[in-house]
Amino acid sequence: MTFNHFFIIDVQPNASAIPLTHGFYRFSNLELTPDGRQSIITADVDSSQHADRALESEIYVADADGSHMRKLIGKKGMSYGGTVLSHDGKWIALRYNKVEYVSVPTLALLPVNGSEKDLVNIPLDRGIGNLIWSKDDQSIYFTAQSNGGAPLYKLDIKTKQVTQLTDVDAGVLSFDIAAGKLVYSQTAITNPCELYAADMNAANPKRITGFNEGWLQQKQISIPEKHSFKNELGQTIEYWVMKPAGYEPGKKYPLLLEIHGGPAAMWGPGELSMWHEYQFFCGKGYGVVYCNPRGSGGYGEKFLRANINDWGKGPSGDVLSALDKTVAEGWADTSRLLVTGGSYAGYLVAWIISHDHRFKAACSQRGVYDLATFFGEGNAWRLVPNYFGGYPWQAETKAILERESPISYVQNIATPYIIFHGDNDRRTGFVEGEMLYRSLKVLGRPVEYVRHPGASHEITRSGNNRQRIDQMLRTWEFFERWIH
Repeated sequence: MTFNHFFIIDVQPNASAIPLTHGFYRFSNLELTPDGRQSIITADVDSSQHADRALESEIYVADADGSHMRKLIGKKGMSYGGTVLSHDGKWIALRYNKVEYVSVPTLALLPVNGSEKDLVNIPLDRGIGNLIWSKDDQSIYFTAQSNGGAPLYKLDIKTKQVTQLTDVDAGVLSFDIAAGKLVYSQTAITNPCELYAADMNAANPKRITGFNEGWLQQKQISIPEKHSFKNELGQTIEYWVMKPAGYEPGKKYPLLLEIHGGPAAMWGPGELSMWHEYQFFCGKGYGVVYCNPRGSGGYGEKFLRANINDWGKGPSGDVLSALDKTVAEGWADTSRLLVTGGSYAGYLVAWIISHDHRFKAACSQRGVYDLATFFGEGNAWRLVPNYFGGYPWQAETKAILERESPISYVQNIATPYIIFHGDNDRRTGFVEGEMLYRSLKVLGRPVEYVRHPGASHEITRSGNNRQRIDQMLRTWEFFERWIH
């Protein structure tokens, strides 16, 4: 058990750190008011429950030395946090949400020394991050995933109106305000990441770095085409199609369906993590299609919750519809269709090939294949009660978990399949991959399994670069072997 505490220390040699927080509690944030007289603290200090069971968090005000702490806002079943103080020390910007519930946190304002009745909610149905007050405290800037991008937004404190400053075809990764300018890092299809400067409304942006400029001059970039359709629930599903580098009309190309994890993640031109993989496969002569099925982030809470008790059938219908509509364009070779994804998407790949046999080969990384086992060994085990309403020992939930687990349909998998896992993956646990691999080996199906030593759940994103290269090349080789 570990506890997070805050200390203050003078900026001088041999100074001693003075603790501002105490006890068997976890304190997640602390800010001093501009006058130095008070501190705003985020924590859960409910002594009635074990610290490991405490999912709630509250916001407190205390003296600058941490004494005389009193609660500003907090209640059972709710988490309040992400606090950022205004420069004049009068207001707190924060986010809050229900615990043990799939939700989009609400952005709100709270007066310092106020209470719950003084909470001012800001209506924006998106997951918000990176809050920064303007110097005059008249605005708050923030980013939020939305419709495939991560735009920068501006909240007018007086009117409570939110304005989107950048578009959804790119992603603002981080930003700051200095000397009346916005400075931000941005990912875009034409360049994976550079720094930009703009005015306070993000107008007249100017790129101020060229980290990738020389490298990109030697590369051919595939530009995604955005499309959408309505699924059977009436929801708009957005998807993107990337043609192979050097595409020639009239030729047929293999087509790779890429699926995102989470399941609450979001893909699109503003998502950095898959930039290289998409361009790699396009550079190898593949088309790529990806979409945001029901349950994805970036489309509001109702859309986010549309896969409750339905991790398999509904979302797979959305991603396969995106594939079908891409095939209908006429350039994809339907005898060379491929599918890949990691984490929840590893799950969905297994689900799809156990119910659909159109793919020539498939790849899953760090996936979940048996939900009851995942509950017992994955550190994201709360996804089970949050999405499926209970626990494996409860009869109703047990039946849902069995219905929704790809391992329940493993006997139907005949697609050539390569499975990756890291042997230090605590998010999903390598036993998930080994269960699926063992089952397919016993069934005599074409399957390969790669377990990377020491690799965590980040194996294909921010993990060891040699292992990331290994995984991508093995996947490409496996696909090539089965489509030729």
